[in-house]
Amino acid sequence: MKTTYIRALAALAVCGSLTACDENSWNDHLDGFEEITDGPIQNTEAIEYTLTDADYSAIASNSTNVALAGEANSAALKAVGTLHRFSPVISAKDYVPAFLESTSFPYFTLSDGSSVRLTYRTAEAEPADFTEAQTVRTYSISNEQYELDIWGSEDYIDAFAPSMNPADYIPGILEEFADAEAAKYYVVSYKMATQEPVFGGSQQPEQPAGPVEVFAESFTESLGDFTIEDTALPEALTYVWSWGGANYGAKASAFANGTSYASDSWLISPVINLKGNADPVLTFEHVYNKFPDLEFALANCTLNVREEGASAWTKVAIPVTTDNTSWTFCSSGDIDLSAYAGKKIQLGFHYVSEEGKSGTWEVKNLVLKATPASAKAPARVKAEVPVQTVNAVYRFDGSKWAPATGFAVLNPSDYTEMGQKYANLTTAEPYLSTYLGVKYPYAAEGTVMYVYWLRYASGATAYACSAYVRTAEGWTPDDFTVEETNQFVRSGGKWMYDPNVEITLPAGRNQELSTRYFQACVDWVFNSICKPLGDTSITSGLFYVTKYGNNEYYSGASAYQGNVDLRASAARGQYPAGYEGLTDDQVVELLKKRFICEVFPAALAQLHPEAKPVEGLTVHYTIHFSAYDGSATTAYDVVYDVTGAAQFTPLSCTWWADGKIPE
Repeated sequence: MKTTYIRALAALAVCGSLTACDENSWNDHLDGFEEITDGPIQNTEAIEYTLTDADYSAIASNSTNVALAGEANSAALKAVGTLHRFSPVISAKDYVPAFLESTSFPYFTLSDGSSVRLTYRTAEAEPADFTEAQTVRTYSISNEQYELDIWGSEDYIDAFAPSMNPADYIPGILEEFADAEAAKYYVVSYKMATQEPVFGGSQQPEQPAGPVEVFAESFTESLGDFTIEDTALPEALTYVWSWGGANYGAKASAFANGTSYASDSWLISPVINLKGNADPVLTFEHVYNKFPDLEFALANCTLNVREEGASAWTKVAIPVTTDNTSWTFCSSGDIDLSAYAGKKIQLGFHYVSEEGKSGTWEVKNLVLKATPASAKAPARVKAEVPVQTVNAVYRFDGSKWAPATGFAVLNPSDYTEMGQKYANLTTAEPYLSTYLGVKYPYAAEGTVMYVYWLRYASGATAYACSAYVRTAEGWTPDDFTVEETNQFVRSGGKWMYDPNVEITLPAGRNQELSTRYFQACVDWVFNSICKPLGDTSITSGLFYVTKYGNNEYYSGASAYQGNVDLRASAARGQYPAGYEGLTDDQVVELLKKRFICEVFPAALAQLHPEAKPVEGLTVHYTIHFSAYDGSATTAYDVVYDVTGAAQFTPLSCTWWADGKIPE
């Protein structure tokens, strides 16, 4: 992460004042509380604040920001919460104000007139792969898939083997079961045999008792696999089946704006292959509510089955009790589908309602079980071999799934080698850089790798994706962000982005802020003016900079006194050749012009490299400083317009009578 460090420029001191000297003055108003008013409490401050990871999450979930982002930028807003940075799409300027106005901000009680110098991270040249990889899902190869889909013979193991390359099978499995619209990246977990299995012998293992589960998917996990079909719906109602009902199932209803509509819609499952299976039985949970009566609901909410490719649906009776009303889910009981054993079928939930007679029907936890028909024939033989769990990263490129190039994922054995009790980490470092150094010791400088790892935080474990770049020193984390500091002000009860900066440089010795700014002026004069004249040391005293190295008489900047010295005699005394032939007035005028137009803008550019124009806004830097003329120290103001990156163009200065800077 690149960092632009900005120190505090100004702070508003809030202090109480003593109102009287009499020893009893503190209780002047106790008797009747005569002076108490009902005015609002004012809390006006100028503070500096750096966003935390939790703050980015709060910004991403803020309801005002969610509405502002809309559907088009919802993913970009969520990325702010996961990657803890802003982006060109979701800018701090637009999305920080709602956070500052919320109770998530520790200083939410600040009043109008307050300002916050906010430090935050913004994405810079963030690769699209890195952004997309933050949304990741997982998939585990099941034992049934090893047996039926991978080995596909009477001899098998519950794992891949050296002769059964996982990359030959996983893309097809993901094609069938992964949701590419929800996530382009999947971490796939599978078992890998450490040696080739040896099959042999005639002894058949005992068949498992009870049914074997061949299809068990909740609707919430199978959103991409089911279709919503509707017909003849009124214009105000676009669909009747929806997801994430009261109990996270699939919900059908025909209500919109308090009105019941007539509707006719289907929720259809993917094709279910019952080949090689006998005695299929279906169960699910469901509930009716708001129908005029149960008889109407039973007639209009039906389960149907059809064979693959057929046009006709067959209605299947659902055992129903009166208990599954008023949001009380009940099991459908066992629904016999033995007539479809060995076939490919689809299930269809059909919802029909009449105008004025609509209700809600919810279903969840759909499970279809069957007994393998092969149990009646010679059984398969499963060999036992040593296996280990392996993780791999796969990416969908728009047409197919393939191993993700440039990605790595920690395996259970990696966490063990890192000395972890559990297969997770609480922080990426120092673990991931060491891991990459061991796994990719010969990677060329500039190589970028993305690493998935299980992060444990707040009692939960989830995959995180971290980026690393190979440097001369080794693998270094890079989150593709820069750190910025900008100002937000509160006015009219609202926070708003305000890039204008106001700086007060107090006069006098040992004023830290003034010393810093005026020393920057002295350094610039030495490097840009004195060195070309032949100077080799800032303390030589040969030209414009004095032998103390903390004040100069090219423009009069004095880091020692914290002001601008406009004494013509002092300027001549330091470097007579620089002012030969000039009157005192001309020397003073030259000092002023050089300070305002040449030296101080250069110092500001050094101290404020982050300053830049903002489209649609004027960005001004106002500096309050002081100058000494030999008899008095007087305060002045200068205003600069930010006309480019770290470019300061003077607009006005009050040490000229009309504020206008001479040509």
